[in-house]
Amino acid sequence: MTYTLIIDEQQTNTVILPATLQAAGQTAAAFGSLVTPCRVISSPRLVDRVIVAHDVARCLSIPFAADVHVFLTDETVHFGPLVGILTAGFTKSLHRPVGSRSFFFAKLLAQEKQVGGFAFLFGAPHIDWENGMTNGYFYTERGWERHTVPLPNVVYNRLPNRRVEKEETFQTMTKTLQTTYGIPIFNGCFFNKWDIYRRLALHPKAQPYLPATSAHVTQHTIEQFLARYREAYIKPADGSLGRGIYHVVKKNAYECRFRDESGEIQTVLFPTAMAVWHHLLAHAPLHRYVIQQAVPLLAVNGRPTDFRVHVNKNEHGIWQVSAIAAKIAGKQSITTHMNSGGIVKTLEEMFPDAAEREIMLARLSDAALTLSRCLDEASETLIGEIGFDLGVDQQGRIWMFEANSKPGRSIFKHPKLKDADERTARLPLAYAVHLSKTAITEPEALWSC
Repeated sequence: MTYTLIIDEQQTNTVILPATLQAAGQTAAAFGSLVTPCRVISSPRLVDRVIVAHDVARCLSIPFAADVHVFLTDETVHFGPLVGILTAGFTKSLHRPVGSRSFFFAKLLAQEKQVGGFAFLFGAPHIDWENGMTNGYFYTERGWERHTVPLPNVVYNRLPNRRVEKEETFQTMTKTLQTTYGIPIFNGCFFNKWDIYRRLALHPKAQPYLPATSAHVTQHTIEQFLARYREAYIKPADGSLGRGIYHVVKKNAYECRFRDESGEIQTVLFPTAMAVWHHLLAHAPLHRYVIQQAVPLLAVNGRPTDFRVHVNKNEHGIWQVSAIAAKIAGKQSITTHMNSGGIVKTLEEMFPDAAEREIMLARLSDAALTLSRCLDEASETLIGEIGFDLGVDQQGRIWMFEANSKPGRSIFKHPKLKDADERTARLPLAYAVHLSKTAITEPEALWSC
């Protein structure tokens, strides 16, 4: 339940709770990492409001009135949560603080009204370590605003790429937030394809969804994969958006298709697997690639089709499917990515028959939720959101091709996926509420999971 937090200019050094939140000897109030002593009382006249005296609000750096969650511990009443969304690439413009990504984050932050609490955008330069404060970007009815607030209760990592993530500044910052301040960070790093495959391959429930994959791209593995599956994909273990992928087919020769630097699809024939390997070696660091069997997918007008299944943990910390869309490969494209000319369809458009659609929805959902739970069990970090690329072969079997910890949402711009798009933005904040409550009231449970 959320409560409307009201800042009272008349009261001093007092917090007043509704009768349903019975004060029981608490002597302080907290917001994010700040705590201040004050008088805490309950009033039968309050139902869905909490009143915070102006001097208490000032000491806690509460930026404005809002709907909040209230968590009680033996000594303290906590307001919030205060959720920090970590990213990079900030500009000097308050109107567009992170350039073209500002609209994405505005939509995300706007969901705080549905969830309750305070959410803000920040980067490494915005933390004042000496005073334990953050100068964050809030999205309000007036647009973007900057407010200085305490360090957050929880951090949702939305760093834009692997290069930034590996910078020492961000590595040090996230480690300090977690170890020194005990702040949980979820989706803390980009997934590596081989690491994800290796972890899931050890889990019996995940194994049926995994195409054969190897991290050793050699002449021998190319020959092995093409002899057994006839087609294979060779792709970067740390890649995204379909970049750097090679589709290799064994015919009379070895046919290798890829997208060149100008975005055009090229097809090159090689007489032997050794020739393929030498070509790839000249263009890519093969120790950072994987080879994966190609799966004969369901097709629409002869174009391969797969499915983006977006899953999130909800306000109870339980995985749920938040959105599903079909991706149809562009003409001559080797993947279904939108930047390669792919198009998006809803399940209703893909499967007009309601019974067939419900069966496919259930099977895709079951696969994604199973994989999410398996990945969660195999991970040492907190995961609250995953974007899966799942394929269905011509015999109806489901396969997992990708798992993304920083999934994009442009696929859900489809006009009939508006509700799903909003749900994928709302649930990370809902999960942040769950994490914050756990970190405040049961920290031992959080760090032991």
